[in-house]
Amino acid sequence: MTSATSKTPPKKNRGQSAGPPPLRDSAAEAIAHFLSTLDGEACSDLYDMVLQEVEEPLLRAVLDYTQQNQSHASAMLGLNRGTLRKKLRQYGLLAEPVPTKRKRGTRPAGNPRPQRPTKRRT
Repeated sequence: MTSATSKTPPKKNRGQSAGPPPLRDSAAEAIAHFLSTLDGEACSDLYDMVLQEVEEPLLRAVLDYTQQNQSHASAMLGLNRGTLRKKLRQYGLLAEPVPTKRKRGTRPAGNPRPQRPTKRRT
């Protein structure tokens, strides 16, 4: 298995300093900064708040990376495509399909032609 398909980030060799710091370090720094700004105030639901704050930009970044391809994005995130779509809807990131113009003389699905009254023979 290559590091691109692995669930854990690749380990760095000692002395290697190229590239950005690991995501874990950035997250730890951001959380520590947030906690330092609380100034003794009570905080609840921190876990859910952090997940929501991280999840939306993650979804945006992966969609941008995959050029809005939801199948590729769901595979990259390790999510079912339906779950990804639910999360995209939750954050208002799901682009609604643009309605296409109907051909003249056609009816939308589920809208049957009205019945004409039948003539009675006398």
